[in-house]
Amino acid sequence: MARKDYETMRAISNYFFDVSGLYERLCKYFATLYRYDWYITPYIIDEKVKDEKVLADFSQALDYMDESFVKKQCGDMALKVIVNGCYYGYVVDTKRGFTF
Repeated sequence: MARKDYETMRAISNYFFDVSGLYERLCKYFATLYRYDWYITPYIIDEKVKDEKVLADFSQALDYMDESFVKKQCGDMALKVIVNGCYYGYVVDTKRGFTF
């Protein structure tokens, strides 16, 4: 640790994650400690828009976020950060939702 040999520290962490149930549970606990809640606030620019249109667009935005499984994906990323020390990824956007 004093030499900052990150490759070795990462290998040790992955090894303990695989062989130690206690270390695995601790890592998963800390990865999911934050709830990763989200909410959408509608923002109406033009007052002439019909309520049905606003509700339909709002429902579509909610479905998009629900299909993205934000809590699961954020928990998975946090677990990778805790075990490996970093996470490299990118966002893939689709019609149904996004994924990392």
